[in-house]
Order: sequence, then structure tokens, then C-alpha cells
Amino acid sequence: MAGLIDFLVYAIYAGPRSGHLMPARIELGPDLFRQFQREHREALTAMLPEADNMYPGSLAGVPVVEAETPGAVLVRLGGARVALALPE
Repeated sequence: MAGLIDFLVYAIYAGPRSGHLMPARIELGPDLFRQFQREHREALTAMLPEADNMYPGSLAGVPVVEAETPGAVLVRLGGARVALALPE
């Protein structure tokens, strides 16, 4: 499976490519949120070693927040919620 960051970047830009606006936010369940934070910090540290303790609160300008429910949801402007089916 590609990394969670790659998947989320694809999900963020797939909407605008098909005529939708950029998402308002992405909600991740607790396990996915921790994975996102870990992958984000690892990628950032690889590019900017001095940035090893930055809080990863967004991706491509889209806020990524922790949700109580498992899974991943993309929330569009206007409130429409789109469940993201994560690859196996």
C-alpha cells in the first residue's frame, strides 16, 4: 500500500480535477490520525531536518483533524461528507 500521505494528497486533488472545490478538511480516526502525524513528521524531517518537531495539522493546505470514529472522511465546502476507502 502506498503511504497514507500519498493517498490523502491524491484524495485532496482528485476532487478539483473532477470539478469539485478543494475539501474543507479531512477527518481521520485515532489510529489513522497518529499514522498521518508520524508519516508527515518523517517526510518533513527528511526534507528539513531542523523541522522535526512541527505539528502536522494540514496537508496541501487542507486541515487534517482527528475524529472519534474510525476511518477517513473528506468534508467538502458546504458540509458534504465523503468516506475515503483506504487501499489495502
